[in-house]
Amino acid sequence: MKMQVLRSTLTAGVTAMALMATPSFGQAADAKTYEVLNLFGDAFDRVRSAYVEEVADAALIGAAINGMLAALDPLSRFYTPEQYAALQSQDLRTYDGLGLEVTMDGGVAMIIAAIDGGPGDRLGLMPGDLIVEINTTPVYGMTLDQTITDLIGTPGTMVDLTMVRPGTDPFLASMVRESVAVPQISFTTHETTAYIRVPFFTETTAADLGDAIAAIRQDLGDALQGIVLDIRNNPGGAVDQAVEVANLLMDGGDIVSARGKSDEDVQNWVADAGDILNGLPVVLLVNGGTAAASEIVAGAFKHSARAILLGENTFGKGSAQTIVPMGDFGFVQLTTSYYYTPDGVSINEAGIAPEILVEPSLVILQTRNFPRRTEADLRGALDVPEEGADEAEEEVAEVEDTGPDYQLARAFDLLHALALLNQQAAAN
Repeated sequence: MKMQVLRSTLTAGVTAMALMATPSFGQAADAKTYEVLNLFGDAFDRVRSAYVEEVADAALIGAAINGMLAALDPLSRFYTPEQYAALQSQDLRTYDGLGLEVTMDGGVAMIIAAIDGGPGDRLGLMPGDLIVEINTTPVYGMTLDQTITDLIGTPGTMVDLTMVRPGTDPFLASMVRESVAVPQISFTTHETTAYIRVPFFTETTAADLGDAIAAIRQDLGDALQGIVLDIRNNPGGAVDQAVEVANLLMDGGDIVSARGKSDEDVQNWVADAGDILNGLPVVLLVNGGTAAASEIVAGAFKHSARAILLGENTFGKGSAQTIVPMGDFGFVQLTTSYYYTPDGVSINEAGIAPEILVEPSLVILQTRNFPRRTEADLRGALDVPEEGADEAEEEVAEVEDTGPDYQLARAFDLLHALALLNQQAAAN
């Protein structure tokens, strides 16, 4: 039983070692592998007998598995049965917290995207911003799950984030947690052009996009000369919906492929003939918050020349995870494949480069001087009594800079130029 993820009670001792020593995915283990596993067993016994505090065996083994998976990538992890049940019961229509999509980078949390309308988006947090402290607790040393747990909290509670943005001083971002609704597709018309915002890929995104284009055609009729499709700060979501969005606007051709370790782990998605816009020009807005499923659309449009990409390089999050049940012990989520553009370029890490690079207008939030931190501040440090501890003072300054959406303005300029070229070509 395997389940593709399109986005992140055990009897101890001999049973645990047997589970871990069993070669997985059909790959044979050599003598050296079993020697290392025996080393783990020795360390496990030493912790149980000599560690200063009592620790449950199941907790130790779960932490060991999580540590192994965390060493691979931020999205590979272990779920206990209780954690997996909680994952399955999540309401994907709302998020309690700050509306931030994050990953781990260099030991700290990096923002992939701020969900439209959420506290982080309203405050102006941007893709690439680093979260180094949550309520003065350093993020360094946390796992991705621990970081997300600290960011998500009871709606109405306050959280202070110490942020680092390339090219600026550290700053303090203070927000109130809330229930953030997953944003839906929106659109506006502008004389002979239209703007469509796709902030996230939900289970209805492709159908919603079709409805939006139908409404635009009804409004503008034959005057419609092209659309701006905005997937900036779209952190992904349902991959099948991203594929279907590409299928709606492409007139055939390859969309994306997924490749794993073996030749058997290869999947290809191809667009059907027929484009609901009948070849009208499309400008696709992308930036560093365009990630995962949205990068599939960007890669397909760029390769097929269906749209001109304008903005900034996308995030580079092109991997797929598989959840595998491990009996009554729990579930292992493992990265099992990477997504590739039709010309064979891996989306992961490199991302998709726009044909026209346009930087956004600058927004500076707040600046802050760091207090000094020590080992005792790290997550999981032992609670040792301190004497005469002094707290460093913090300086906070606010700087505001609100400017127009420069990228969107350039997208409409480009769309009007394309429409003019098409008119001239038709006249000749």
